[in-house]
Amino acid sequence: MRLKQLPLALIVLSLLASSTSDAQRRRAPRDGGGQTPKTVQESIRSAEEKEAARTAELRTSWNDAKESHYKKQDKATRKRMRQNDRRRKRAAQGREIPWWRRIFGKPNRYR
Repeated sequence: MRLKQLPLALIVLSLLASSTSDAQRRRAPRDGGGQTPKTVQESIRSAEEKEAARTAELRTSWNDAKESHYKKQDKATRKRMRQNDRRRKRAAQGREIPWWRRIFGKPNRYR
């Protein structure tokens, strides 16, 4: 009877001894540095800041690429690009609904 209880006691003792050290161990953050956020608000704020930085970087790179493309054109092409841009802006005024919805969508009787 004592031989059957000995392995069970060893298993229980080993589980008790290892669970306290594993529970106190903390996983390192994935980004390699920095402190992990402690509250939900901090987590949301850090995610919003990262997204804002990403969109700002994309916007500046888009504008830089657009300007470099514009500078590579000759004078007549730049003039034509400006005129087409003005026409596009004038034609798009007041048209929040895309053309495919205006044509294929349900008719709006209040328009």
